[in-house]
Amino acid sequence: MFEHVTILLSFVYAIALTHLLSSATELVLAHKRVRFSTALKHWSVLEVAIQFAGAIVQYFTCSTLRISEGRDGEIDLPALYQERRPIIFSAFLALTAIAAFENWWDRNNVVVPGVFNWLYTDLLIVPMALSMGVAGWARSRWLQWTAVVAQTALMVFFFVADGMLAGS
Repeated sequence: MFEHVTILLSFVYAIALTHLLSSATELVLAHKRVRFSTALKHWSVLEVAIQFAGAIVQYFTCSTLRISEGRDGEIDLPALYQERRPIIFSAFLALTAIAAFENWWDRNNVVVPGVFNWLYTDLLIVPMALSMGVAGWARSRWLQWTAVVAQTALMVFFFVADGMLAGS
């Protein structure tokens, strides 16, 4: 059954990636009509390096969840997760740190520039980072689950609040 679900999910991911690449292609083809939502007119080498570092950390974060079948014997997913949990959440914390740095770095290039917009976003990142730390290193299961529920609630709040700010 696991193999069937994995195959189904691989199709879903492939379709999602196809849509993403198709949209990127359409943006490139319609480049004369595309209006960017950032005030950044020119990308410096440092800006590109920061974005590239974020992409590398994002890739590493996703790759920590990879399950390879190269080992002999049974793959015990709960044991594998417990073994990798600190690495997984360390990668998520690194991704959070990069995001906070990028918010600060681009604080004058957002739709509503200024210190309050940057602080608002990064103040929301702090409890997210704390819940990731608890989920990554707490020994007790109930504390791990509490951190996951808190993280989910914070992300929902972030997306709703961000959507409301973008609409105003």
